[in-house]
Amino acid sequence: MSEIIRLKCPAKINLTLDILGKDELSGKHFVNTILYRDDNFFDEMVLTKSDTPENTISCEHPDVPTDRSNLALRALDVLGEGGWNVALQKHIPTGSGLGGGSSNAGVILRHFGKARGIPELALREMAASLGSDVPFFTLEDNLAYCEGFGDQLVQAWSADPLSIHYHQTGVCVSTAVAYAQLDLVYCGRRSGMTEALLLHLNQFGVLPGQLQSYLHNDFEAGFFRTHSALIGSGRLCGSGGMLWQLA
Repeated sequence: MSEIIRLKCPAKINLTLDILGKDELSGKHFVNTILYRDDNFFDEMVLTKSDTPENTISCEHPDVPTDRSNLALRALDVLGEGGWNVALQKHIPTGSGLGGGSSNAGVILRHFGKARGIPELALREMAASLGSDVPFFTLEDNLAYCEGFGDQLVQAWSADPLSIHYHQTGVCVSTAVAYAQLDLVYCGRRSGMTEALLLHLNQFGVLPGQLQSYLHNDFEAGFFRTHSALIGSGRLCGSGGMLWQLA
């Protein structure tokens, strides 16, 4: 009987997201962000071992690539794993800012990392080579503060689950386009709110009851300027275009 692995790949939201500048050499942006993993909203993957050395992926969603650009396949490549057929059932919308592709890759890394006993630092380095959000999804904890390009995990906590309502706007946002449209002059101005939330977490280890007062995202100004009809419908998920609010 073929080996079968079933994995859930949860979404993430940025409770805070500060864009602090651009690294001209790499073209990437420096950020400070506090990420929360929503284990109640997830993609599903079934990995089936095959008799051939090649890894393949199938998905009914037309916007999910099934070539070597797919992060799940790249995660298997980084691990040196071969001979897996991946069936992806997509629930997290593409271009939503919820980190679906990063989650697919990070969860694969976490599963095989635990099975093989790969050290956390080595696993994070593998994850960072795939994308800025991928290291977050290798964590057991569901809350983390990240710096650098968003790939440097500084601290992590295990928080009580948040009750989140999502608003599907029908807007698909390319992360690259969202960054290209940023006006960096107006970014980073609310980083004190991230520092205040970080201070609270370091003191108490739990999310504050008045979490709303800390929430912010530097991508929101540009998004709501373009999609003004959505103002008041929720907070932006990452670079967009899904919205969310605490239920």
